[in-house]
Amino acid sequence: MAELTPVPGAVTAPRGFLAGTLCCGIKAHKPDLALIVSEHPATVAVTLTQNEFRGAPTYVTAEHAADGQARAVIINSGSANTATGEQGLANARRMTEIAGEVLSLPAGEVLVASTGHIGSQLPMDKIEPGIRALADQLSPSGGEEAARGIMTTDTFPKALAVEYPVGDTTARIGGICKGAGMICPNMATMLCFLTTDLAIPADLMQRALREAVDHSFNCISVDGDQSTNDTVALFANGLSGVQVEDAEDEDYEAFARALGYVAQELAKMIVRDGERATKFVTIRVKGAIDFFHARRLGRAIANSTLLKAALYGGDFNWGRLASAVGAAAQGADPALVTLTLAGITPWQRGRNLPYNREEALRRMAEKEIMIEVDLGLGAAEATVWTCDLTPGYVEYNAEYEVSLFAET
Repeated sequence: MAELTPVPGAVTAPRGFLAGTLCCGIKAHKPDLALIVSEHPATVAVTLTQNEFRGAPTYVTAEHAADGQARAVIINSGSANTATGEQGLANARRMTEIAGEVLSLPAGEVLVASTGHIGSQLPMDKIEPGIRALADQLSPSGGEEAARGIMTTDTFPKALAVEYPVGDTTARIGGICKGAGMICPNMATMLCFLTTDLAIPADLMQRALREAVDHSFNCISVDGDQSTNDTVALFANGLSGVQVEDAEDEDYEAFARALGYVAQELAKMIVRDGERATKFVTIRVKGAIDFFHARRLGRAIANSTLLKAALYGGDFNWGRLASAVGAAAQGADPALVTLTLAGITPWQRGRNLPYNREEALRRMAEKEIMIEVDLGLGAAEATVWTCDLTPGYVEYNAEYEVSLFAET
């Protein structure tokens, strides 16, 4: 199994990728525009939100990625370009046209993404000159800074890159993402952009991305709200000289493993940055019929408001876990189920087990908590990550529209 070595650079760690970011004025003083581009032709794979109220950029990106070929993505933060009608679509297309002009590329080879406030038109009078100015900001060392240009309510940039050996050479995968609230993705205002310098057919890359997303971004929840703009895009330009041609190849397995690792680590960063969260929670569901059965239950547990409130309060209220499992796990038999919260098992296959309450409360006060559910039905399992629900989250989101414009 190839060893994964962390390397600096994020999306510009792989050979032949450039990135840049700047403040064009959507936000008052923070970076709000980012551009990522491959210097050479690249294949692309994308997964997009399943929310029926999709943002305009997701439609344009789907169109431009349909042939599996794209070299760049232009991203703005501060305005989601969602619920903006035909003008919003025109603005999204215009962003790709301008980026194409400054990069000397067809607009169809440029993807577009937006994140931020829903319901307002993009300030194109600021974005158009901003994109043109970005051409001078592109750099092979601009990957990590680009992570700042896509932030909204995030408190830290989320970036990662790894290198792994392939024969006599190496390949790299890099990524950046954003997200802290409105996080309960269902890919089929969470954004992720990934790059790699190996060569892989678009259909095979789509398969690998789909699997990586299923085990990472589709396994996280901050607040149970699915965004209108969720986008994951992966670009591959082949400059490493590594060619992946078949899903049965060892090279594909190594690539899929590295991609899955990067996606999963970025996804966990989003949860750790959950809006006003104080605890990071890992939910492991095993004994399920299949992976999707296990993940469905894990996400239901992650979205239980009562349980998340108990996690914040440090309350060992395992009845809330039992209730969430019983409500969501179709075919679950309490006589087969085992529940473990913070390393303590109060319910095992149909019977209560004694536990030390003081020890339980001590463990619930820790910043990282593990929840384990064994359904006793099969051999499949899944892991989901979430956070607690705090008064700070409620207060922040009650004043979101005001604070968005006051703080940016």
